[in-house]
Amino acid sequence: MKRTFRYYVAALLGTLAGTAHGSGPDPDVFPVADLLHPVTVTREQCEQTRDAVWVETSWHERLEQTGSAASKRHSAEGCIRYFPSPDAAQAQTALLFIHGDAMSPALSLEQNQRNYEKVGSYKAQVARATRTSKDVGLAVIRIARPGVFGSTGLDHMHQRRMSEEARLVDAAVTAIKNRYGYSRIQLAGLSGGGGLVGALLTLGRTDIDCAVVGSGVVSVKLRSQLLDSSAARRGFDQTGQKLSQVYDPIDHVRGIKADWDRRIFIVGDPLDQAVAFESQAAFQQHLVESGVPATLLQAKAVGPTHHDVANDAQRVAGWCKAGVSNAEIQARLASVPAAVSAAE
Repeated sequence: MKRTFRYYVAALLGTLAGTAHGSGPDPDVFPVADLLHPVTVTREQCEQTRDAVWVETSWHERLEQTGSAASKRHSAEGCIRYFPSPDAAQAQTALLFIHGDAMSPALSLEQNQRNYEKVGSYKAQVARATRTSKDVGLAVIRIARPGVFGSTGLDHMHQRRMSEEARLVDAAVTAIKNRYGYSRIQLAGLSGGGGLVGALLTLGRTDIDCAVVGSGVVSVKLRSQLLDSSAARRGFDQTGQKLSQVYDPIDHVRGIKADWDRRIFIVGDPLDQAVAFESQAAFQQHLVESGVPATLLQAKAVGPTHHDVANDAQRVAGWCKAGVSNAEIQARLASVPAAVSAAE
């Protein structure tokens, strides 16, 4: 593109200046203005909101100082919305799905705004969870990333892929799992959401049967290098954050704990133009080399950029939970024709 994605975001900010924010009349409708002008809610407000969990988390990160073992304490809190299929409350387990980035640099300003508004409501998100549940044979709970679809905690446009996002989503997954009484879960995500699946694995979760990374940003720096954008050449992510400061799952593989009941799948299209398949394969290879079993699967993505494998990623989770072999899962993916996505 001639103009940068940040240019279009700035233009949209101007267009929406003065628009009412998320404290509007219907808390289950998520205006695009809230995505671009992040809102906050109190713990009390969150606890009065349906299908929402209040999460607080803290962690230490080592300071980047030569010869120093010093660390700095970080913390984050927020209200995370989720959208369950009707069978989630009675199920023994569920597929928790994490969506991709809310806006795509491959689309125009108008397309991004229109797409977000089309799915920016509780009703639309629950409808998607319900359709997917029928498709994959599992209860489905869609998790809204911080700053998106009513969730708070950070600025999605500029703070996604940072430690704060991974920690908040990790805490939310635990809170949702405990609320429903699940002992183990299935986890899948698309694009940036796939990156979060990888991140949650590196944070040491041992309660996942099937983890599916769909077209995932799990090798952030390599992905940026392969995109060869002007921002990447200057050492910056698409968010404006320094690449040296993002939470890059491939750099934290040592944090993955052994779990012999878990299966990990990396699902992508070799023609992916948004997140190079090479960067996805590098993550899978690093897992295997580190002693973490993981399977790389090829799919036929939806759309002109060959990126959207949301349906396939969730189907893989369902097949995995049903005990289908890795070889048979790949055969099934190869036989599924690319179709308009109903999941993402």
